[in-house]
Amino acid sequence: MSNPMVANCHQEAGDPIEAARGLQPWLKNQATRIEEANRLPPDVAEKLVEAGLFKMSVPKRYGGYELCPSQASLAVFEVARGCASSAWLSGLVAANLMMVGKFSDRAQDEVFGGGRPAIVPMLTGGVGYDIIVAPTEDGLRLSGKWRYASGIDIASWVGLLIQVPGNDGPRPALVLVPQEEFSIDDASWQVLGMRGTGSKNVALEEVFVPAHRMLDWQVLQEGGRHPDCSNDGMIFHYPLNSAFALSVAAPTLGVAAAVVETYTDTVRTRVASGTGQAQVEDRVAQIAVGSGTAVTHLLCEGLVTGAAALSRRVEAGESISLKDRAMFRMRLAASTSLALREAQKVFRSVGGSLLPSGSPLERLFRDIHAMSSHFLLQEDPIGEAFGRLLLDLDLPKNARL
Repeated sequence: MSNPMVANCHQEAGDPIEAARGLQPWLKNQATRIEEANRLPPDVAEKLVEAGLFKMSVPKRYGGYELCPSQASLAVFEVARGCASSAWLSGLVAANLMMVGKFSDRAQDEVFGGGRPAIVPMLTGGVGYDIIVAPTEDGLRLSGKWRYASGIDIASWVGLLIQVPGNDGPRPALVLVPQEEFSIDDASWQVLGMRGTGSKNVALEEVFVPAHRMLDWQVLQEGGRHPDCSNDGMIFHYPLNSAFALSVAAPTLGVAAAVVETYTDTVRTRVASGTGQAQVEDRVAQIAVGSGTAVTHLLCEGLVTGAAALSRRVEAGESISLKDRAMFRMRLAASTSLALREAQKVFRSVGGSLLPSGSPLERLFRDIHAMSSHFLLQEDPIGEAFGRLLLDLDLPKNARL
């Protein structure tokens, strides 16, 4: 059963959605190889580039789609039905490039106009250590190490959140560093799930970062752009943390759909070892298939329509309140929890057949549990923030809405 595309954001969906659907069978066949490589292999990355999945948020003036976040999320959902790691990177790149599109035009010329696909991991969640920042007259010199650089093996640039010393104390800034300036620790990514993302450690040593590749983090958090940024399309006004939550929710929901679809195919031919009964006749299996299919479709539709509604408000120039942002984030967190619950129904129904390593369901089990643990998808922190706003209380410290 195909997932309906809804709410087109007043713009054409473009090629990536249909391209993602077309890639599903191939990606499904490559998923084991991708996991074993512990990164996205070059030929897989090339397929995603050809499908336009790494230029969904590239500004139109650089040949990108500048795609509405709702439609980008649908494309990512479709990729996830074939390969979790490919979808995770597609979603993150889409959100990250929305942020690059807020940098100075000079920095964008380098990232988007450099003759190679713009694939930019952003490390903004307090994952750096041993960081040394030395300001200069025209920029700064930077050394340090950072964890969880998803897709770093195929990256053209990396974005790093750092504290820049100043007369009034340190101030957070996001800086861009080209691939030639960082090194990768290939042994650093040994994990339970999402192995194909290759989210390895990256290091810099005495790298010069010119001022035009720097952007004040507070400006970004407040929805602003660099003074020398020409982009004014809707996606560059979209609430940043809403976009990042979408980027990890969409692949998680897509993997839940893949769990149900894989299970459905298995049930058609499987004979239960304990009873000798064809599983297709088993009532529990029928419920898992019916419930899982309906719920994952419902969640996909809710994801797309919710993101599209937010896009229309942004496009109309409306101010998106903290309560609205918290509600949006809460819906995404609740959706991924529901998706995980449906997947777990399937895993319980499979029983001991899930245990042998190497099967598609065993890999999906590890992937969806790894994905759903992301901090942007945790219900309690965002639930607390939303609840406090509804009760007219101050937000928790460091709440990012």
